[in-house]
Amino acid sequence: MEQQLGFTTAPDGVSICYATVGEGPPLVKAPNWLSHLEYDWRSPVWRHWWEALAQNHRLIRFDQRGNGLSDWNVEDLSFEARVSDLETVVDALGLETFALLGISQGGAAAAEYSIRHPERVSHLIIYGGFAVGSTLRSGTPEQLEEREALLTLMKLGWGREDPTYRQIFTSTFMPEATAEDMDAFNELQRVSASPENAFRTNVVTANIDVRDRLPLVAAPTLVLHSREELQVSFEWGRQVAALIPGARLVPLDSKNHILQENEPAWPVFISEVGKFLGVGEPGAQPAVLAMPLQPSSVSASTETGEEAEALSLISGMDEVALGRYSVVPGYAKFDEVTRNVLKDARQKIAEGMGQPTGKRENHLFWAAPGSGKTYFAVQTVASLPGNVRYHELNLAKLSEVELLDGLREMDGFSDPCLCLIDEVDAKPEEVWPCKVLLPYLDASVERNARFVFVMAGSSGSSIGEMKQRIASRPKGTDMLSRIPGGNEYQIPSMGVGDRVLVVLSQFLQAGREAGKEVQSVEKLGLYFVAATPRLANARQLREFAVRAVDRMPPGEDRIKYDHLFGAGDPENKTFWAQSSTVAGDLVNRYLAVRD
Repeated sequence: MEQQLGFTTAPDGVSICYATVGEGPPLVKAPNWLSHLEYDWRSPVWRHWWEALAQNHRLIRFDQRGNGLSDWNVEDLSFEARVSDLETVVDALGLETFALLGISQGGAAAAEYSIRHPERVSHLIIYGGFAVGSTLRSGTPEQLEEREALLTLMKLGWGREDPTYRQIFTSTFMPEATAEDMDAFNELQRVSASPENAFRTNVVTANIDVRDRLPLVAAPTLVLHSREELQVSFEWGRQVAALIPGARLVPLDSKNHILQENEPAWPVFISEVGKFLGVGEPGAQPAVLAMPLQPSSVSASTETGEEAEALSLISGMDEVALGRYSVVPGYAKFDEVTRNVLKDARQKIAEGMGQPTGKRENHLFWAAPGSGKTYFAVQTVASLPGNVRYHELNLAKLSEVELLDGLREMDGFSDPCLCLIDEVDAKPEEVWPCKVLLPYLDASVERNARFVFVMAGSSGSSIGEMKQRIASRPKGTDMLSRIPGGNEYQIPSMGVGDRVLVVLSQFLQAGREAGKEVQSVEKLGLYFVAATPRLANARQLREFAVRAVDRMPPGEDRIKYDHLFGAGDPENKTFWAQSSTVAGDLVNRYLAVRD
């Protein structure tokens, strides 16, 4: 098996080198970090990747501008140029429909391409990817200082024959690699790019932000990520999967950002990619989302991606302390990134309730239906010290006079007030909503009013799309200008982990209200909750939990699978018949739960 090299020219005149190898349906790989097509092909670091991926496909790779065999002397190394170069290579090869693979930083470019050309991307695979670069992630002062130090090292030592400087980067990419592989990666970095281009490439990568774009991905998506890797931690891969509708996340038991041929995670990666692309081995075991605890053995399955995620998640849980996932009392989020974003929002809201500062205290939320944005606002107020008022106005349900009256009511409050303007994106053709709101959004500046406004909507598929719709309405741009930088948030729809947390919380709450102590829940019952689409929001889960607790006999402290159903409910037998082959190991196994 030998690759064939070719060249094409980007619209700005930059020469891009690409390589093709193998036969079959096309699989295009977006470029990542630094590459050199010829050296990569011979390198023990990458050779097994390209040979395995080319077994059933025509694999297409290319060196991004500024490194490898593509032009080095280029002005534009931007993220936009990376996407444009991907378009150039695809068009040069006359590809109409193909699978697209993005590794590390290439994941963002691959996702962006799939959004712009949904008709061409049949499958999207992202390995080791991230939605937001390291510069834009919140970090400690020590982490930011460390990043600056690494950039300085890159400037000083990248091109030297002595690999000492590059070894620092190599050890984060492949901490478990052999000495031979580390030496090869050190040399690959040196021959791939000049110190200046390595530095510039790193800076652009560190400023990538596609969080607002990922919800627009329409292609079937598989996200794979090493659980313990150092270069791009697992939480950022989980964020990518959470933001892409219907994406399936496969955690891999590895510390390496670049998987090595001799580690157990490598055949799992190849098997999962093969099955996703329709060329997997018959009967291969699926790898699916897992908790930090190692999952128990579970039967092979043919369940959907979400059901598979639920199965592995629940099988790996033995005890849940709900406080670990709490944003505010009574409101939890399973995803660590979402949880911390909302904690930051709560902190900013709390600070806005203090003494007047003459600054605007306005926040904008895009929240998927059923994500619990109203409950978050209510519980945030409940968690604040002192007397804080909660006031809610739903723009979709109010006339101009009613909205104005509701806002004027706040003028009589002596205590600070959080005002939720729900469905702020409603009535898009009307002038009056923004006109009425604007004086109150300025109240903290113009009259030191202690008002914090939380404006929430769900139009479009992301906060970026919602803002575009708001901006297009009369005075919409003026209203958006009243949102301080950093006060925009996106709450994704409830995922499997969220539903598990909500129903566990509601089991405990319903038990307290009924005078019953709930200490554990049968795992098969939790699997039913997580795999049942109709139990999609907090209200439905609350009603479901109350009925289940009511069916617990006196003296029982466990919620069993059978407690979830009324006598003779056919759904009980139907679900068991459908799931017994994949979830039979969850019968009579219990998860302990506590606050």
